[in-house]
Amino acid sequence: MVLTRKRLDDIFGARRVLDDDPTRAAYACDQSFAPRRMPDYVVFPETVEEVQRVVRLANETRTPLIPYSSGLNFHGAALPDHGGIIVNLSRMNKIIQIDQENWSAVVEPGVTFAQLQSALMEKGFRVLIPFGVPPGRSVLTSMLERDPAMAAPSFESGNFLIMDTEIVLPDGELFKTGTWCAGGAAGGPLGPVRNVIFRLWTGAQGTLGIMTKMNLKIEPFIRERKMCFLSFDALADAREPLKMIQRREIGLECFLLNRFNLACLLSHEWTVPDAFPAAPRPSESFQRYQRILPPWVLAVCLAGAPRRPKEKIAYQEEALQEIGHSLNCEVREELPGVSGLSRLMLHEIVYP
Repeated sequence: MVLTRKRLDDIFGARRVLDDDPTRAAYACDQSFAPRRMPDYVVFPETVEEVQRVVRLANETRTPLIPYSSGLNFHGAALPDHGGIIVNLSRMNKIIQIDQENWSAVVEPGVTFAQLQSALMEKGFRVLIPFGVPPGRSVLTSMLERDPAMAAPSFESGNFLIMDTEIVLPDGELFKTGTWCAGGAAGGPLGPVRNVIFRLWTGAQGTLGIMTKMNLKIEPFIRERKMCFLSFDALADAREPLKMIQRREIGLECFLLNRFNLACLLSHEWTVPDAFPAAPRPSESFQRYQRILPPWVLAVCLAGAPRRPKEKIAYQEEALQEIGHSLNCEVREELPGVSGLSRLMLHEIVYP
């Protein structure tokens, strides 16, 4: 069978199927350096059933499908290598459930970090966001592509944030993992078969199917938080402090930034370019920070608990100071010559 525009119109209606040259050209590139590649069509599903139908059509006509959520990709993940159909999932943007009792949220692929964080904060919760991720990036796709979240729910299992998932398989069938696979309500990742099978689908949206829902872990937002900084002249010098911090489970967020990245965050003149590659722009504040910042800065956010938050911060800070003293590293609340770094970091962690 041959793919035709009419067959796509039958699924989505004429207004949600685009094949004009300007639209196709807009989807031929992203923020990466990958070569431009033109799709044949761009479609906008609004329901899981429509995703199933276009997957079945593509299977029947042997047409490549490229899922697309927010378009904020720095490695060519949503470029149509062999033409085909861009399946733009941005209109599937419902936060289906926020479970305050079990600390989880169910989202569709079009839900962004800014959208979800805003909804969660109203209820006293937060999603754990990879540092510096664009606020308009798809939460579901970010988790699938393993963007490294700064805060791990467990030092033992790492960033284990994905729980139940719903996936449209290449033949159009709907498949669920975790407790969803038994037909129950959203729950944990293991489910009745005690298997984290969702990992087959992580790495990229669309490799072995299109994920249409994800239940992910959320955390209570603790307002009592404190930033601490350790600076190093060489990357190797940070290795032992990181090990000791991990062993003692100090802090919630912990990340290491080099001088260039930290100068970018601090410079008020620096902005993310609209398109790449981009021409360099001079910045006096960026150059100044490059001169005064240490080569490496380890940032640790000490967060309180739902009960007695100040006591938790106090004993974590004491433990961190002990590590610094044992390794001859000074633990600071700010860096010399840099004003407002703690305030910036505390905001950036929640609203990048």
